[in-house]
Amino acid sequence: MSIRLGFVVSEFNRDITYQMEILGREHAAFLGAEVIGMTLVPGVYDMPLAIKKFLERSDVDAVVTLGAVIEGATEHDEVVVQHAARKITDLSLEYN
Repeated sequence: MSIRLGFVVSEFNRDITYQMEILGREHAAFLGAEVIGMTLVPGVYDMPLAIKKFLERSDVDAVVTLGAVIEGATEHDEVVVQHAARKITDLSLEYN
């Protein structure tokens, strides 16, 4: 039985996340895992809800998140990354 994956991919910085998605799919296949679904979200900040929807499905064993946050002139990037990481960690603990 192969591991069934859900992919959550950010559309922001899509030139980067598209390449990440391609490599992620290739590596999943190399490892014998199956990507059974993919959801595009506007940005990294929006990932937790899409991740939760995958985690609630009985046909998904794990979720792969692919996003790119680029450092800017303000601290906005830090806020986005900290919020997303915290929520994703909370989901990991909740769904084991």
